[in-house]
Amino acid sequence: MFGNNYVCWLVFWAVTGSVVNGFAPESERQVPAPEPIAFRVWPSMPPESSSFELSKTITGLAFTGRYANYTTADTWYPSWGADDRLYSPFTDTAGGDGVNGVRSWSGGGDAVVGHAVIEGDNPLKLKLVEPDLIPGSPVPYGGRYPCGSLMFDGNWYLGTYALNNASYGLNWPILGPCPGFHVSKDLGKTWTPSPLSCEPGKALFPEPTKRNGPVKIGAPHFVDFGKNMAHSPDGKAYLVGHGSTEPDQEDRNANLSWITGDQIYLCRVKPSPSNINDESKYEYFAGHDDNGQALWSWDFENLRPLVDWDNNCGCVTITYNAPLKRFLMCVTDGWPTIQTMNTYILESDSITGPWKLVSYMKDFGVQAYFVNFPSKFISPDGRTAWLCYSGNFTRNQPVNPPGGKYAMSLHEIHLLAPDESIPESPLIEPGNIAPLATVSSSSTHSNYQAGGVTDGCVGGYPGNYQQEWATQGEKDTAILRLTWNQPQTIDRVWLFDRPNDLDQVLSGLLVFSDGSTVKTGRLPDNASYGLEVRFEPKSVKWLAFFVTGVGSKTQNIGLSEIAVFTYQSE
Repeated sequence: MFGNNYVCWLVFWAVTGSVVNGFAPESERQVPAPEPIAFRVWPSMPPESSSFELSKTITGLAFTGRYANYTTADTWYPSWGADDRLYSPFTDTAGGDGVNGVRSWSGGGDAVVGHAVIEGDNPLKLKLVEPDLIPGSPVPYGGRYPCGSLMFDGNWYLGTYALNNASYGLNWPILGPCPGFHVSKDLGKTWTPSPLSCEPGKALFPEPTKRNGPVKIGAPHFVDFGKNMAHSPDGKAYLVGHGSTEPDQEDRNANLSWITGDQIYLCRVKPSPSNINDESKYEYFAGHDDNGQALWSWDFENLRPLVDWDNNCGCVTITYNAPLKRFLMCVTDGWPTIQTMNTYILESDSITGPWKLVSYMKDFGVQAYFVNFPSKFISPDGRTAWLCYSGNFTRNQPVNPPGGKYAMSLHEIHLLAPDESIPESPLIEPGNIAPLATVSSSSTHSNYQAGGVTDGCVGGYPGNYQQEWATQGEKDTAILRLTWNQPQTIDRVWLFDRPNDLDQVLSGLLVFSDGSTVKTGRLPDNASYGLEVRFEPKSVKWLAFFVTGVGSKTQNIGLSEIAVFTYQSE
């Protein structure tokens, strides 16, 4: 929300004439609310260096607009146990009460990782229970964070990996080794710590050979084969991780970090408490023979990349989509670790590939990371699933898709079938730049998020309340602001009232970063129509909408949707 000083300043600025007095727009007309759409397709924008063949089985990824957020922690990798519960690590709780009062921080010598159990079948109504902590020294590195989580036959295996800082800054720019897995035989009540450490030569895998050296499997994640590994092809647990063969700074800073890398690697092990921390029990993917058959080796030196895309890899997970008989790989390239991040989705009918591109989601989140598909929430036809991630740890970033945040953030998605028709709406066209803005408000009702006002859907209470912005008891004091990272040239705004019968905007004021203002009239009630406000093209970095008049029955004023359109010269 706005700080009080900012609100007072902006109101004073608008009222006292420090900006151009509000003037009537060149034109104002009603526009019909676009028909509700079932989903919004994320545009796939792979860079020219991509060599992936496009998938013919899953031709894109779309968001339905349904989401839920849990806790103020990140690093969630749910594993589906035989008891129908999900078992996940977490860490770096920020604000609030953490996870039911349990707080974890994985940086520094007293690093601890959190773990919790997730109950429920509806992603919108989950319950997190039994949170607790496991200490583990990162020495000689600076941090020790959770990675792979597997619940299998009543044993919970929870992995960690080491990270280090560098003199050039950024966020944990150096990826260290995996010091093995903590093991619980009683569903997380007690733990046997990993006997290994973060010291090179004493970790699970042979690399790095020296501190801060390159590593191929530094942050492994278990492939999600469904409930109690039901769909493992051979009863083995497979682990996928990102890595590099190049030392840090050979071609860039943070070349191999928690979220950046050059390759993806794969290994497998028969899971048991005695095997999980014994490197001799692991087999490594060693490429393909001349007939395209996968090769496996007990020798780490024969390890070969599953995916090799220099400067375009990073944190990776794989889930088996049983109804579609396809593996889904999520890769996040988050270089340089503190800005926007790109996530791409690959699919294959074999865990060893070849992998084909489903969607390259540029600036997803816009800073989403630790992306995975919990297999428990895949629909019977395989076309609907829930994407789990955390987002925007650097704060003050735009949120896209709406609803994402620093949390266990779950978003319902649709996997497009070949020749499936794509919904159309002016609210989801590239010309509407509102979804690209950072949204802030004078207040937001406790059950709502301000980002619902730019989700491309005209909706809200008494329907889906996630599709609108509602204030906390405000009337003619409400303010909504959209801020872009770069100046935008715009010439019209669409405003849609909340769809309920009580709250209605009767008048408002658009304030722009260039100092100009535009008065607005009554918004059509019930959001069946919106108000289009046209004005001379202007270049702005932000705009704010002040509610200046409301209907007599108003209780919590707000907007169902705001759209801001770029100027298109004739």
